[in-house]
Amino acid sequence: MTGMSTAMTASPDGTWPPGNPQEDSSAVSGSSRAVLPVLMYQSIGESSAAAFHRWEVPAGALAEQLGSLAEHGYTVTSLSDALANPRERQVAITFDNGFEDFLTRALPVLAEFGARATLYVPTAYVGQRARWLEPYAERELALLDWPALAALIDRGIEIGAHGHRHVELDVVPPAIARYDVTASMRTISEETGRRPDSFCYPYGYHSPGVRRIVESAGFGSACEVGYRLHRRSRSRFQVSRLLVGRSVGAADILRLVTEGQREAALAARRRLRSGWRAYRSLRWRLGVETA
Repeated sequence: MTGMSTAMTASPDGTWPPGNPQEDSSAVSGSSRAVLPVLMYQSIGESSAAAFHRWEVPAGALAEQLGSLAEHGYTVTSLSDALANPRERQVAITFDNGFEDFLTRALPVLAEFGARATLYVPTAYVGQRARWLEPYAERELALLDWPALAALIDRGIEIGAHGHRHVELDVVPPAIARYDVTASMRTISEETGRRPDSFCYPYGYHSPGVRRIVESAGFGSACEVGYRLHRRSRSRFQVSRLLVGRSVGAADILRLVTEGQREAALAARRRLRSGWRAYRSLRWRLGVETA
């Protein structure tokens, strides 16, 4: 996940978007292959905790969103496929954390519309609970186990790495970040028999040093949150995604994949980014969890 901070209102992927949030807010002139809309989901379901509602989408809403994309001729696929095989009217779809509800609620909807996706898993928590989600009740959400993840690969789902222990890679010492990244690569390879190609920064946090670590570990791409359409000319290790909420309907999803997200709060978040990282770094050094 791109879990949640208890100290400051931020996305569960925590990121304060780098760059101008309006930069990719409209479709680029010329071929639509120049930009790639990458949709970001987390939990598919109906939580009892109102604080968690922003990060989950009911299965019915997911069906409405994918149905609208299919009706308008979009191909919905995994991130690695979309990066390797640019096509007109193409959307990549990603799910963070590997919750069990991906198998029980998201996969049937994806199958109904012939869609593929990338599922990012924090390898130390596979088959366990989402303990990084303190103090939310959703810390008890179950994650898929390794046999289930291996079976998903056979059904066309890409399994990517979401770090090993879901730590804030941009504020921990480089040695810890390197261990976490390489451990996630190694564990997925050993447990599924498939080497992961894509990485998702925990909480969306990254830095030039973290990006170099991920690339040197052998990953082919890595995604943040970003709240923007991803320009293909941008680094594959800074793939921006668009957060999809429960209130996004059929018309909304079409605007999202063509215009990106236009929220006034994004500019304010960008201005706070440096201070927020310094704050998180201090809390880490003091041994205080920020999420």
